[in-house]
Amino acid sequence: MSFLDLLHTVGGRLGILETSPNTSAGECIKVVTRTVTLDELTSEIRSEKVRNLAELHTDLAISFDKIFEAAGIPAPVHGWNVDRLQSVLRADAYQKKDRAAAQLDLLTTLRSESVQSEELVREAECERQIITLDARIQALQSERARLGERTLVESEKLREWIRRKRAYERDLASAIGFLTERPVISTEETTSDE
Repeated sequence: MSFLDLLHTVGGRLGILETSPNTSAGECIKVVTRTVTLDELTSEIRSEKVRNLAELHTDLAISFDKIFEAAGIPAPVHGWNVDRLQSVLRADAYQKKDRAAAQLDLLTTLRSESVQSEELVREAECERQIITLDARIQALQSERARLGERTLVESEKLREWIRRKRAYERDLASAIGFLTERPVISTEETTSDE
């Protein structure tokens, strides 16, 4: 099997290469093309949707519910989470009330739907801890990068010192060589079998 045959086989299995049936040397293969004008392309792209997507912060583009679902974390049976709590509190009905009345109304709603407020508090605390841990992770990654750069600088300084030391030793051996009949200082690195 030639290398080209191997590439065809692997590419076909992975679905990244489509092979056409073999044709005889005299047959031509018809290639189908499509012509697209710039006007057709721009009419297919909705500029307001593109602008909205471009302005959307990438971390906020996907809801936490979708992230939890993808991670295999089941949604609460009662349907309440911190996001829903915030959404309810942003509603006009709660915005018009003072804090005490809004709190009483919210607790009544939660009780009627058999939701314990402690669950939401625990979830909020977990989210706060996640934010704190993410900040610590970022700080540690920055510290790691700084230490990595420092290590590189120190390693370069050590290599430069070794280079200067060896040059000094060669100069010293050369100078002493004029005083003796045979070399008494070796500048070659020796290895021991011990």
